[in-house]
Amino acid sequence: MLQILKLGGSVITEKGRLATAKKDVIERLAREIASARKEKEFQLVLVNGVGSFGHIPVKEYGLKNGMKDRKTRKGFAKVHKYVEDLNRIIWDSLEREGLIAVPVHPLSFILQDDWKIVKFETDVIEGFLKQNVIPMLYGDMVLDLKQGCSIISGDDIVPYLSQKLDVDRIIMGTNTDGIFDKDPNLFPDARPIPEISNENYKKVLDGISGSTETDVTGGMKEKVRKLIERTGGTICVIYNAEKEGLTKKALLGERVGTILSIS
Repeated sequence: MLQILKLGGSVITEKGRLATAKKDVIERLAREIASARKEKEFQLVLVNGVGSFGHIPVKEYGLKNGMKDRKTRKGFAKVHKYVEDLNRIIWDSLEREGLIAVPVHPLSFILQDDWKIVKFETDVIEGFLKQNVIPMLYGDMVLDLKQGCSIISGDDIVPYLSQKLDVDRIIMGTNTDGIFDKDPNLFPDARPIPEISNENYKKVLDGISGSTETDVTGGMKEKVRKLIERTGGTICVIYNAEKEGLTKKALLGERVGTILSIS
């Protein structure tokens, strides 16, 4: 079984504070991944969002408009260094738990044209999986044929990999208890949606709001839209990774959060 686990930037970083990792959360998540792998055999691709390591400096350097002068070139390099730093923190935590993982840096093998992927080589990722090594990817700055540079988010990487690899399940760790019929931050009577299917997905998308924090990649609504439109029917789970034990349960196939089953 091959699973993709995406750990959201809101879960592993303080999104309002530049380049600040929640190291205790990251260490706990690493323990849950290791524990799940001891109980059940599965292959894993790990993708992490970048939170305050990426979204804040991208806005500061004006990188949503591309790379066109010294300031944006400097920002491009700076953001890549920040997101690499976060990936290293996660890598160190996995290593302490006895997991064999290696970073695969998106900047090195992804090319975009006006924010759309035109090149994304998966040979190295597949090679690591054959060796039972966990490939680690993350949101990053990449070269863009039209703008000079653009962002490849973890929420772009996950659907793309689901199309190219024989993925059994996608697991999206967020800071909410799945998907709700309306924004739970604004409406106390918001109700969780156990499953999103062909019958209700349009209504669900209409009810989801964007991110309330600094997020240059679209927030929850864009995350769900990409999963629905680009995953080719792969089962997806959206759950609350801030709650202890749920990441392990999700990896073991137990019911948590919201299930997306769009064919």
